[in-house]
Amino acid sequence: MEIGIDMTYIPRFKEHERLAKKIFDVQEYQYYLKASKKEEFVASRFAIKEAFLKCLKKGILDLDLKTIVVCKEDSGAIHVEYLNKIYKASLSHENEYCVGVVIYD
Repeated sequence: MEIGIDMTYIPRFKEHERLAKKIFDVQEYQYYLKASKKEEFVASRFAIKEAFLKCLKKGILDLDLKTIVVCKEDSGAIHVEYLNKIYKASLSHENEYCVGVVIYD
């Protein structure tokens, strides 16, 4: 089992449109377009994807981030889907920061 964690500074994601197109798959991008806090949305999803990469012991340039899909469940919880497998994840926001955690079994 591997655990990955990443924290992001939300204001760093002010120029979010270009990054959103680069890292989100079609479904994630549709949720992004509907998000009221787009900067926070991109920052939090980036944190989860980076945490997942850490589980794999990979760097940001090693995988296409669109293949790491962050899904929101009906309950509001999230998980990561990668290569047709589901991985546990958690996300938290506090003021100008968000943190993402992923467990890779």
